[in-house]
Amino acid sequence: MDKIYRRTQILDLLRSEEIETQRDLRRKLARRGLHVTQATVSRDIEELGLVKTRIGYRPPEPAEPVALLQPTLPVVLKEFLTDARQAANLVVLKTRPGNAHSVAVALDAEPWKEVVGTVAGDDTILVATPNSRQAAEIRKRILSLVAT
Repeated sequence: MDKIYRRTQILDLLRSEEIETQRDLRRKLARRGLHVTQATVSRDIEELGLVKTRIGYRPPEPAEPVALLQPTLPVVLKEFLTDARQAANLVVLKTRPGNAHSVAVALDAEPWKEVVGTVAGDDTILVATPNSRQAAEIRKRILSLVAT
């Protein structure tokens, strides 16, 4: 019997039925054709992180995602940007070696409708815009953030 399949069945049972004890869980698994020992059920409960409540076992509550603190765009631009040029509908940003990704992540976090996407290498970022006019606007906006 596959451990992943068995644990999937345990979680499925918990979503559809109340399971008060390990013995109940073993019986319900047996009805599904999965005959397991108490030690196996105990290990599965522990490794799945199931929580014992007054009304039975429950899956753990999902943890709230922790927002990773990212430096703001002006901070990373002032720290890493060395050049900004326009090439048709692209803005080509140059950074110090190894820092393009940090700048691209900060750019991607901005709600700028003009930015279609970014591609980052080691020290170069291509910022794609729909047209050359919008590329010029983005370049100007980036340079103004560095100047402040």
